[in-house]
Amino acid sequence: MSKQAVRSWLLGMVVLGLAVRLFEIGEPLIDKQAWRQADTAAVARNYFEEGYELLWPRVDWRGATAGYVEMNFPLYPFLVSGLYGVWGEANDSLGRLLSALFSVATSLVLFVFARRLFDDDLTALCAAFFFLFFPLNIYFGRVFMPEPLMLLLSVMTLWLFHSWVTSGHLVHAVGAVLSAALCFLVKVPTLYLGFPLLAIAIQRWGWRFMLRPALWCYAVAILAPAVLWYVHAADLFAETGLTFGIWNRYGYDKWDRGVLLTVDFYRQLGWRFFDSIYTPVGCAAVILGLYACFKERRDWVLWGWLGGLLLYVLIVPEGNRKLHYYQLPFVPIGALFAARGVAWLNERCSEHGKNQFDRRRVLFIGVGAVGFLASGVSALGPYYDQPNNIHAYYESCHRAGQLIDAKLPSDAALVIGDLDENSGAPFRAQSPTMLYYCHRKGWQITPEEFTSARLDSLAAQGADFFVVAGAFAMKNTIFWQDLLRRGVSTPISYPKKWTDENLFRAHVIKERDSSRHFVLVRL
Repeated sequence: MSKQAVRSWLLGMVVLGLAVRLFEIGEPLIDKQAWRQADTAAVARNYFEEGYELLWPRVDWRGATAGYVEMNFPLYPFLVSGLYGVWGEANDSLGRLLSALFSVATSLVLFVFARRLFDDDLTALCAAFFFLFFPLNIYFGRVFMPEPLMLLLSVMTLWLFHSWVTSGHLVHAVGAVLSAALCFLVKVPTLYLGFPLLAIAIQRWGWRFMLRPALWCYAVAILAPAVLWYVHAADLFAETGLTFGIWNRYGYDKWDRGVLLTVDFYRQLGWRFFDSIYTPVGCAAVILGLYACFKERRDWVLWGWLGGLLLYVLIVPEGNRKLHYYQLPFVPIGALFAARGVAWLNERCSEHGKNQFDRRRVLFIGVGAVGFLASGVSALGPYYDQPNNIHAYYESCHRAGQLIDAKLPSDAALVIGDLDENSGAPFRAQSPTMLYYCHRKGWQITPEEFTSARLDSLAAQGADFFVVAGAFAMKNTIFWQDLLRRGVSTPISYPKKWTDENLFRAHVIKERDSSRHFVLVRL
């Protein structure tokens, strides 16, 4: 294949990959992982509105504190806030766009890395193709989250380190340090990259790598920034009591290894890889690639990379079970194995005398590609439009938030009543979406906390209004009667309020706006 043909195919894939990531880019943050996206977007918006202090990220669910939160290094929301500054206002689409650009940029780096590892243009092109169009990566390649940046830094780390140990060039060494240091800062779990990095060093020098001072300096340089940041982040938690739960000190146990003893854990993950991560066609290609690379005794980097990821799943099994984006690190390594599988099959056909453009082979590849893309489209639906009425709920939340933002004073502090999205994590947001949609700061309480005394205590701390889905509040009869005594409104009807339940219900029935499902109460 000529260089021009390679460039043309690569450019075409990248353009198409970017196009599919721009699908619904202007939609509000109400799709899959809405709570995680809203948390990240709130940090970005607070940088823009409250000052570009990189080392002091702030959240909306701050209560009466300054809002400083313990979290992974906030490089991604800080970059988005810079785009806000250029744009002139906060706009969720800019965050999605930046993620999409990071994602397609990763495909280019993976192409270069694959060509270095396999010395084959077809394998490199297929690696970029699979990376761009694995369904999980299409969706999470455009979300308002730091994961696309994490993947870019991860692949860059391995490519630049491999280039450095091979060529010894200073520019590769500097790039390898910067990319790895930022990668570990942005997402702690990427420490699994230590395994492929170690594999590259052993492949180059054997166990004598331990006698090379430059590698020890490299290790210190890439780990020290992360250590310093997380010490500082722990100080922020000590000051405000707010955390994203990155070290699992409170609440939801992402490290719960009890699930490893259950059949359901393996069934869920197995189906996810088969359906939305790799698709059936992609899984077949990955398995073929594993076989081919084993037969060819390919670079240790691939096996070290895969081994590190499997260990990551074993260390953080509950997080992997519950959160789909925890499997994103499997996308680039899966793309490499799948690409090698396709190229290896093509080579075997050529060895048996079949012309490269044999009609049967072209038909086989075409059917496989169509099947891969069709199954990917099918798997993507629940990510954009969440099932079980969840999407409709978030749509109502967003609409109610828009009305509340327009009607209430900009400094009004809110108490949000909502279900717990984070499995009993007391020092982090149970569901940060509503505060983000309302563009306000405040508190969150769950139905277990729905009491008059609790609202009064928060009012004493500065809370001005209580916002809750009517169905959640009405389940607690005593609490609902207390809200009626205070006077209840819908977001669209405020400041008019009702103290009679029958009259309020009659009004809600007449409202056609989706915000009618929410109740607004002045404290």
